[in-house]
Amino acid sequence: MKVVIIGVGQVGRSVAHALADEHEVIAVDKDPERLESLRSETDVLTYEGNGARVDVLKSAGIQDADLVIGSTSDDRSNILICSTARALNKGAFTIARVAETEYLATWSQLREAFNVDFMVGADHLTARNIVEVVGLPTARNVEHFGQGQIVMAEFTIPEASPVADKTVQALKLGDGVNLVAIFDDEHMEIVRGTTRLQPGIRLLVIGRPSQVEQFAGTLTPKPRVRQARQIMILGGGEIGYQTARMLEQRGLQPRLVEKDPDRARALAQELPDTLVLQNDATDPKFLRREGVTDADLVVSALTPDERNLLTSALSLDLGAERVLSVVHRDVYESVFTSSGIEATVNPRREVIEEILRHTRVHGIEKITFVEGDRGEVVEVELSGESPLLGRPLREAVEAVPHNFVLGAIIRGGEVLIPRGQTVLEAQDHLVLFVDAEQADEVLDAI
Repeated sequence: MKVVIIGVGQVGRSVAHALADEHEVIAVDKDPERLESLRSETDVLTYEGNGARVDVLKSAGIQDADLVIGSTSDDRSNILICSTARALNKGAFTIARVAETEYLATWSQLREAFNVDFMVGADHLTARNIVEVVGLPTARNVEHFGQGQIVMAEFTIPEASPVADKTVQALKLGDGVNLVAIFDDEHMEIVRGTTRLQPGIRLLVIGRPSQVEQFAGTLTPKPRVRQARQIMILGGGEIGYQTARMLEQRGLQPRLVEKDPDRARALAQELPDTLVLQNDATDPKFLRREGVTDADLVVSALTPDERNLLTSALSLDLGAERVLSVVHRDVYESVFTSSGIEATVNPRREVIEEILRHTRVHGIEKITFVEGDRGEVVEVELSGESPLLGRPLREAVEAVPHNFVLGAIIRGGEVLIPRGQTVLEAQDHLVLFVDAEQADEVLDAI
């Protein structure tokens, strides 16, 4: 596949890195230093220039590109780039990265509006991920597959957990949940029956939402696990606003803190079921007075990351049940984790996942990264030529070159939890976990 990426900031650079080994990648940017840095790190062709200009796009080989990604920092430029690329090459698939939610909303309602095949918004995706965690508040990371029929969740095993130091086979799990992988800071291991769940490890689970929620209850020494109802959002930027709006749609009434008076008034008008508080989220007296101690979940969505780290740690120190932080820079994620903030969301990674989904083999419905980029959970539809068809799964997996874990199957609208004797059928939708380094080979094989 020939891929042209216009704009190699953090997102464009990461996408180029992810695609360079398997595809012909051409990167376009106005900044020669960015291009030089990218060339020194990975095998891509580069072209210096303004990607919104026709002559630059032609020089970059847009006429025979299979995929064109507009990833500059300007929404209108990205839309223009994709629209121009479509005019020059009817066969190219175009992806525009946008920050402004209004563009995304217009495109969602009228796909022909911008002549762009796919539009991806970091703030919207980040807010959606945050809201998923609200429904399973003990999880570090939550993603839904199969239009909500299957959930993937990542948990940390507490020290006093009833399952700590037990093997998986000793747990006697029900039919609705699969434990697929465990992680620590250095190792990743596919779960077997003999795998022992040590305190402090991170555990990846796939299954039906109700069963995964029930399993979450067995992990904690607390009497019960409840959905987060008292939610405080720190920061009224686009991510904070979108998060509050989605929570309202689920019947919740969050509180949102915004320092800027004009922005706070605008948010109060836009969010009828959200209590908007105009104040400084870094003020501990204010947070204590407004009930951060009683919050089931605090969503810290301030910028920059340094300020966000302060409010996240402060909320925990004041007694918040749980904090989820938005972290924009990868290098800070370990700092947040070491400060006791287990759940983080990275807007850049959300965008990269959406873009990469369109570069993989035919049939992929969704892809999400786990533990940074160490593992992938993928939803894929089986074709009639797959070597996995027609025989028990324990035998069929021998046709695949690397280990993977099949977490769940959707067949005819029903969810099946696979076992060794399960026989797969054409058009089954599989939700599987695989080592990121082996993902392409596994997906090609199935």
